[in-house]
Amino acid sequence: MSHLTPLQLAGALARRADFHAWVSQYSVPPRAIDADAAAQFIRDACGVQSRRELATNSEAAHRLETLVRRPFIAWRENNQEQS
Repeated sequence: MSHLTPLQLAGALARRADFHAWVSQYSVPPRAIDADAAAQFIRDACGVQSRRELATNSEAAHRLETLVRRPFIAWRENNQEQS
């Protein structure tokens, strides 16, 4: 996933079932997460209205990396170790 641009990464993450499971931990009230809800989570975490902004807003791209991608990767690796 690291070879993708921030814009591409946001789109790819929003379509992943394991990312949906990670996002569902933060859903209040708890609910199933689909690609649209995952995309909204990314936009909210990055402080953007559209993921297109990730292509030109370096602060938003940094938030994608630090608030979304890295925690998701850590969660995924932790879950794989427990399996």
